[in-house]
Amino acid sequence: MADPAYEVRRSDRARRARLTVTRDGRAIVVLPRRAPAGVAGDLVRTHAEWLRRQLDRMARNQARLAARTPLADGRVMEIDGIPYLVDAHVEPDRRRGSVSQTPPTNLTEPGRLSVRVGPDESVAELLEPWLRREARRVLVQRVAALTPVVGVALPSVTVRDQRSRWGSASRSGRLSLNWRLILTPPYVLDYVVVHELAHLRVSGHGPRFWTLVRKHAPETDEARRWLRQHHDELLAALD
Repeated sequence: MADPAYEVRRSDRARRARLTVTRDGRAIVVLPRRAPAGVAGDLVRTHAEWLRRQLDRMARNQARLAARTPLADGRVMEIDGIPYLVDAHVEPDRRRGSVSQTPPTNLTEPGRLSVRVGPDESVAELLEPWLRREARRVLVQRVAALTPVVGVALPSVTVRDQRSRWGSASRSGRLSLNWRLILTPPYVLDYVVVHELAHLRVSGHGPRFWTLVRKHAPETDEARRWLRQHHDELLAALD
């Protein structure tokens, strides 16, 4: 079986050869500037089976995302654990669009997110600020509820759009949380909040830190697995 295709990049900062797979399914070998070119092929052959599994997983993720119902055509989104059908309509006479929420009335049908779109707007442009507001409301509530449980002072909360992390905690006692957490199941959102609150007590990710996190977020392993599996879906939620 032929080795998987890969790209080679040189880096003055790299101290050793490194093999990575990008989110769009490309294998990249990063080499130190003076490393022999053959090191890249050796690295790929050594890790060929791992690399094929990663590339297959990326391809499946991309196919799953491509098969979704378009956002404007009635995609179902889960918001704070509750499914909502996006009901979008273009209204040419509108000067400014709007988003309204109708919760589900039973357990078998989703609620509705009614998006009324003006002529110069898109569904995504209207939904993102609305989701950010919802995220801030829910995240502030969960931080306030979980802060005394973890045993730290109530921090200030910033809601951002980080592309590579779900949250962070500063030494000054501030939390920065990703608005896309509103699209995760509640136990996943709570795990991220507990994780960042725990950093206000314990720095690093040693055994003491994980003991504290798992004590107050018992579904930690399941939440971490969910975030890994749905990472690309969350980043492309409004595509």
